[in-house]
Amino acid sequence: MIISVTNKQRRHALLAALLFIVLAVLIGTNASWPADMDESVRFFMTGIQTSYGDAIMSVATFLGSPAMNLFYGIILALVLLLADLKLPSLWVIVTIFSGVIVTQIIKVMVHRDRPVGHLLTDSGASFPSQHVTAMWLTVFIMFLLVTPNISSALIRILTKWFLITLTLMTMLSRLYFSAHFLTDTIGAFLLAYVWVIFCASLYPMVATFLKKKFWMFKDQEA
Repeated sequence: MIISVTNKQRRHALLAALLFIVLAVLIGTNASWPADMDESVRFFMTGIQTSYGDAIMSVATFLGSPAMNLFYGIILALVLLLADLKLPSLWVIVTIFSGVIVTQIIKVMVHRDRPVGHLLTDSGASFPSQHVTAMWLTVFIMFLLVTPNISSALIRILTKWFLITLTLMTMLSRLYFSAHFLTDTIGAFLLAYVWVIFCASLYPMVATFLKKKFWMFKDQEA
């Protein structure tokens, strides 16, 4: 299978799911921890804002937005289609779109208020961060599909570092503009990993089903 995960990755995803649930419960019940930590980080971020920092963080927020990550996903899917890999292409689109939808559902369920001082453009509930979830979804998909196929070790490492740096900048930008609390970004990271591993675990079964039932996938490499 082109898309597959190891038992170790599944165990990590299970642990991440448990941590996410604990974090969501703590936030949903307004527990003093991690609220105190979140407020400390928010207070620190408001004290380091500058016009130069505003410009840098605005770019990071834009590049890590859900809309941009859906665009990244479409580009990757098109590249896979050009390589005649219809099943992985479909998987990329479904994983990113469904991940964004699941994040929105959880945001509504937990219904955490945004931090004090957030921008008017940042509306809706706070946990987990939609920007950060979308960005990590893209990165984890790249780690499964793209980077393992880069033959040069140097380019592979540089690509991973670039993706991680861009994602960390997105996380920092959400804290910088008081759009989210620290735990919103941590929860988003956990959720993204769980969702990608979950979807990747389902891929062999779904791909086999599609190959058997639909002529357009019959001769496709899965």
